[in-house]
Amino acid sequence: AWIAERAGKEQKVEHVSGVLRQFLVEPFVPHPQDTEYYININSVRDGDWILFTHEGGVDVGDVDAKAEKLLIPVDLAEYPSNEEIASTLLKKVPQGVHNVLVDFITRLYAVYVDCQFTYLEIN
Repeated sequence: AWIAERAGKEQKVEHVSGVLRQFLVEPFVPHPQDTEYYININSVRDGDWILFTHEGGVDVGDVDAKAEKLLIPVDLAEYPSNEEIASTLLKKVPQGVHNVLVDFITRLYAVYVDCQFTYLEIN
């Protein structure tokens, strides 16, 4: 019903208007709140910031204040090691999921760079 009401019709979100033509729909997977994470990658003059917090979900809140941050320099020869990514971004995440999350963050960053994104956010 939600999609049918909006598909092909102009919608306005804040100051941006446009017609919705494509929708991504994922199945709902029940999971505990403490397994939701938030990641943001954004480009600045000196490189790309990765912001990560163990508190994802609908009410992420003030991400800038609570997220762990890692600056990836423009010179990718200085790309951080897996250990540095884990120790910087995953301080508040159970050790048992560090390898999976480091792999996810590394692959996500590769897509970010390959596709020339300037901003990416996943909650």
